[in-house]
Amino acid sequence: MRRFVTLDLETVPDEALVAAVDGPSDRPYQDQLQRVVAERRARTGARSDFLPLPYHRPVAACLLEAVEDGGIVEVTDVEAWTDRRSDERAFLERLWSRLEGATVVTFHGRGFDLPVLELRSLKLEVPAAAWFGGARRFASTDHLDLKELLAAPVQGGAAPLDLYAKLVGLPGKEDVAGSDVGALYAAGALDRIAAYCMTDVVQTWLLLLRYRLLEGSLTPDGYAESAASALERLPRLFAARLEAGPRAALHGFLDRCAPYFGAASGQARRVARG
Repeated sequence: MRRFVTLDLETVPDEALVAAVDGPSDRPYQDQLQRVVAERRARTGARSDFLPLPYHRPVAACLLEAVEDGGIVEVTDVEAWTDRRSDERAFLERLWSRLEGATVVTFHGRGFDLPVLELRSLKLEVPAAAWFGGARRFASTDHLDLKELLAAPVQGGAAPLDLYAKLVGLPGKEDVAGSDVGALYAAGALDRIAAYCMTDVVQTWLLLLRYRLLEGSLTPDGYAESAASALERLPRLFAARLEAGPRAALHGFLDRCAPYFGAASGQARRVARG
């Protein structure tokens, strides 16, 4: 039996770090942030205003847990955390415990999500010994980063999650994108951020199922049954495990995934015909 945890983070700049870097002043936070971003843009020759990883503070995180047994993978749990729900230290402690012994599934998690979690744990004095001794190790098969797995073996071969998702019949990014998170957080729209984060997690998981069909670790039957199980279980898990706000914001999302699930059921029919 193999356990999987798919995760995704949404972040905003760490206000305390922005203030520390900008130096003592009575300037409002937004002015301080603009100065830090302007410096970043200058350092990159105006190529990027994406702040280095130590600046990123998680404000939402979503997880999808699944168990593989007998060649079929079934979704068993989902979780959506926001910094309104509990403090960050408690979230990190629970997360590292939950990842212990699991195969971690991400999209660009090696380059962003997990390093951010490590740095936040560094700041908040949260141990992550099992992570450092296991899935974090180079070339570990206990972390499946789909951005790496799907990248063509040439420089610049990786595409964004949105493009891979649309390729396989998923909706990809819809009314919210990562660049919107800061403004949504400032407006107090944590439910929308959590729902957006959950759509990324679900699509990452479904993309992994399709990838495993491609590379052969799931049979066509196993893939079709795993996809059908996700479609059956996710609405119940959303209802049982998510708060009302994110649940409402997710309304209709799985319906918009219909082309993906239709293809999976078509695969099952083709296998049955032999």
